[in-house]
Amino acid sequence: MIEERKCIKCREAINPLRLKALPTAKTCVECSTTGAKRGVPMMYGEKDNTWTDMVIMEPEEFDRFEKLNKQVSSFDVLDKTEMNDDGDDMSDWDNTLLDGLEDL
Repeated sequence: MIEERKCIKCREAINPLRLKALPTAKTCVECSTTGAKRGVPMMYGEKDNTWTDMVIMEPEEFDRFEKLNKQVSSFDVLDKTEMNDDGDDMSDWDNTLLDGLEDL
């Protein structure tokens, strides 16, 4: 059984469940200066050597992380005019290729 321990700030008993989760706790939840955290599962490695780990963040860090994840990268959008150096759209480029094959 976990011993009863008093908070060093308010001198009230620290909840036994807090002591079970955090055995080195010296303050109760109300007196703690540590705020809530957010966890995000992240995948590391490549191919057969991958693993998932939980990254713990402060609320401000998590908000920035969420904002960055919602931004669309320019690599995610395929612009057909970028496929050809002269700016033609993709359908014209395909037709030019087919026209050249008909001459063979």
